[in-house]
Amino acid sequence: MIILTAFKRRSSVMNPSFQYWRFDLSPYVFQVKNINFNWVTTIWGAALLIIIFAGGFLFTRKKISSTKSLIANSKQNENNLKLNNTMTRYAYIESLLIYALGIFVILFSLQKFNINWGLRWYSTMYLIGFMSVYIACTYWIKKKTLMLTENMLMNLITVCIIGMLIGARSAYVFIYNWDFYKHHPLDAIATWEGGLSFHGGIIGVSIALILFCRKYKIPFFHLTDKIAFIVPIGIGMGRIGNFMNGELWGRPIESHVPWAVIFPDGGPIARHPSQIYQSIGEGWLLFLTLFIISRFKRREGTLSVCFIIFYGIYRFINEYFRAADSQLNYFNIFDFIWEPINVSQFSQWWQFVTMGQILCILTTFIGIIFLFLTRRNISENSPEWKKRYKSFERVHIAEK
Repeated sequence: MIILTAFKRRSSVMNPSFQYWRFDLSPYVFQVKNINFNWVTTIWGAALLIIIFAGGFLFTRKKISSTKSLIANSKQNENNLKLNNTMTRYAYIESLLIYALGIFVILFSLQKFNINWGLRWYSTMYLIGFMSVYIACTYWIKKKTLMLTENMLMNLITVCIIGMLIGARSAYVFIYNWDFYKHHPLDAIATWEGGLSFHGGIIGVSIALILFCRKYKIPFFHLTDKIAFIVPIGIGMGRIGNFMNGELWGRPIESHVPWAVIFPDGGPIARHPSQIYQSIGEGWLLFLTLFIISRFKRREGTLSVCFIIFYGIYRFINEYFRAADSQLNYFNIFDFIWEPINVSQFSQWWQFVTMGQILCILTTFIGIIFLFLTRRNISENSPEWKKRYKSFERVHIAEK
């Protein structure tokens, strides 16, 4: 309902007999200037903050201290486990209060200093993606199916973020827009202006994971299988972020498509909302595909390479609805040149592919090769797999 009311009903120049939605959404989830902090200066507002934060800290501190005393005086291992779980829950509540207080203070300070900062949809979607990885990995660590500790997990997410940014930006600079950046090299680091390649991000994260696994002596495919399973959630949310930003829109429709959208930066032409198509295909359908594969007995690495293969397939299909990058246009597979798709009236739509489709073909081919190479890997939850985890667990306990 919120999204629909943010659109304005207009007619398309391309199809004047039909009505299409004109995109009119803000790229911001919220902006600090729009937040009202006047209630903080009232008596009830100050009292509410004291009850939530001061009262919350005192309550959780008291519960944690009393639980520690019970653990020290208890001699039953089973009872100690329950008490440890109770103490962990209160520690989580305390951490949430600390983060909430920090966010509140930052937002309040920004408004008082008249700094107009805003949380964007796209960065929020990335945040949800990394939070999904963190929550899922925490669950697998507790279930003892992932060779990581919670300290390692934070380092893992950090190196993945760095690897993703470097890889995605490098691929965009050198593959998608080198003609511009070779004359403006300093702009290559301006990631806040947009311009990231997902295929480059995969390479960057893969290199970061190789270095991480070598440092902590963790099998590479054991770790990538878990991450690959969750990544489609981040992709699906990220494409929704693209839609909310009104970027990476689709190709002009050739016939009546009821859900077509007129994007302001795309001219007065009704286009496919390809961001939504990609969210469904490369995000949620890919997640469902990997979930089905994970239900079967498989060797380590199978899920990782299936992620690469099916991502390439789903994106290749979706790219036929997505407009190509303006600086590249489309590649004519018969003439071997880059040109606009409508340069010749005799050309067929399937004669033109985008840079994204070319990269999808390459990554899918690489994935198929790796699928054969992983046949010798150990099977998930096999006796050898469990023995290896026990060895990791003993080392971890020894380090503690």
